[in-house]
This record gives sequence, C-alpha cells and structure tokens, in this order.
Amino acid sequence: MTTEVLRYSGALDTTFDSKGIAALPTAFSGAFGAMALQPNGQIVVAGATGADIGAPEFVVERLNTNGTADTAFGSGGLATASIGFPGTQGVLLILHNGDILLGAQLESIGRGQPFHTALARFTSAGVLEPAFGAAGTVSVTAVGGCTALAQISTGEILVVNASGIAQFTPTGSLESTVTGGTIIASAGSELPSTASVFQPNGAYLPATVVDIGPGRDHNVAAQVLRFTATGSVDCTFANPTFRFIGTGGDDVEDQPNGIAVQTNGDIVVVGLHVANSSTGAGAVNALARLTPSGSFDSTFGTAGIVTNSVPTGTGGLDGLVIQPADGRIVTIGVANNQVDLTISRHLAP
Repeated sequence: MTTEVLRYSGALDTTFDSKGIAALPTAFSGAFGAMALQPNGQIVVAGATGADIGAPEFVVERLNTNGTADTAFGSGGLATASIGFPGTQGVLLILHNGDILLGAQLESIGRGQPFHTALARFTSAGVLEPAFGAAGTVSVTAVGGCTALAQISTGEILVVNASGIAQFTPTGSLESTVTGGTIIASAGSELPSTASVFQPNGAYLPATVVDIGPGRDHNVAAQVLRFTATGSVDCTFANPTFRFIGTGGDDVEDQPNGIAVQTNGDIVVVGLHVANSSTGAGAVNALARLTPSGSFDSTFGTAGIVTNSVPTGTGGLDGLVIQPADGRIVTIGVANNQVDLTISRHLAP
C-alpha cells in the first residue's frame, strides 16, 4: 500500500517531485487525510494508521518542499499520538509559534455514546507538547469532532464542527464560553457532510451538502454558507448551491469536502462528483472557486470549476491548503478504492 502527494491552475505541477506526484513513505489507513503548510514551505500531513488491525494511532509526517520526507521530524520522520479510535475527519493547524496542532474526531466507545473531539499538539520538531492537555493530547465530547481550527491573538484555540464552536485555552482546557477574537492562524478540513474554515474577522464558512432528491444520498448538491463571528447567517453572502458537473439527477452526488480562503478573499472548495452514489461509479476529483461575495470566479477553470480523475480510482479530494507565496492550491485525498492517500498541487492564476 502506497501513499502519494500531488501538486496542480487545473493542471498537475510537474516541477514537484516525479511529474507532480510524490510517494510518501508511510501508508495511512484512509480514515481521513489532513494537511498544512509551514512558513518555510514544508508540507505537514496527518492521518490514521493501524485502525484496521485494532491498534489505531494518529500519525503526522512532514515533507520537504521538493516532496521528500523530512527524516529529522519526530522519530525517523513520523510523529504519533495514541488518543482513541480515529473517526473520519481531521484537520492540521500550524500555530503562531510553529507548533503543530491536530484536531480530529474520535469514534464513540459504545452504542449511543457521543463522538469526541481530540486535539494533539506537537512541537515543530515532532514531539508531543507535555504542557498541553494530558502529555500533549486532549479528548472531550465538546462539539463531537473537528472540521476547522483557529488560534486567536490571546493564544486560545477555536474548534468548529459543522455549526458548533468550542474554545480551548493554550494549554488545552475547554473554556465554559466562546469569546472568539482576532484570528492569527486558521485551517479547515473535511467531514462526510460538512467542511468549514475561518476568515480573519472570525466569520466562518461551512461547505455542506443539500439533498434535493428522494431517499438518502440521492441527487445531492454542494452549498457554501457564511456565518458571522457570533454565529448568525451572513445574508450578504450568496450562499450558493452548485454542482461540480452537470445538473444532477437520481443517485448523482456532488460532495464538498474541503474549503480554504485565498489571500485576496477568493474561496476554494474541493470535493468530488459521483455519477452513481449507490455504486460509487464515475467518481471525479473536483475544485470550485468563489469570489468573496459567493459568486463563481469565471477566471478559474471552466466557469469557476475544475475537474479531473487523477489518480485512477479516485475517492475525491478531502482537503486543501493555499500556498501564501504564489497562491497555488495543494489538495489531499484518497484514491485506489480508499487505500492510498494522495496530495496534489494546482496552479492558481
């Protein structure tokens, strides 16, 4: 089992390792894929491993700018945290001091029990931070997962899962109230039905699905909403419902899995289009770009949409980050029937 990283304006960036694709030395289980960029351009990747053999761990790996593994990170290039059984979502955030924060969902421990929100904080060297939570990790019911992380100017941490928000102290204690504040670092990731990301003013953008057909997962479209920092729907935003491909129909699914905001305020959404949700046939990687007001950016791809089927057997794109120096879009996803983790980079005119 192999894990790969790719780099893409809609086309693969062939200057990145081998024709735009770099193979990772670690095989992740495919439970989720999360990614963040350090200020020096190194790529940090997180996932879960061992879940299929009863010994689940969260794993963080760091790549150099050319796609090779940074073996000085953690232990032999890997940093791990054993918190609980990984769920299907996770997100990485590079904190203001360079530490790496992983937020994730933990599966419930019994029938009828809630999902947990898990946090693990690593130093920039890949070692769990002992002053954070219990020897570097936190597990609370809170909002039941994590689709977005942010650090505010006080050093406190905000966690979003769908429309729920929780706030933690810099040492990992759950606050009783959410006060919010000025965002100094933020990142978002994926959940099977919702992805979300913070904006600098504290507003946040969930990308979710709208089921407009009969039955479960039939005729599903994507939608992007914007909430103010106080949790109210922002009616000045277009809140578009859209398709990556076509106009929909029975068993047609367009799923947004990741969202990020570029430096000019444009909003990029990644996910997948599935022609037949019952069988999984016709799955295609997809990206969409919206203007700050929520309309489609006609300068990106075709009328604001880019689709591709690289690599074969795609499971769609799960998350993304924007390179601050050049605006290139780095995406992460699962391919080859949910076996391999892939990273891609797109040019972004």
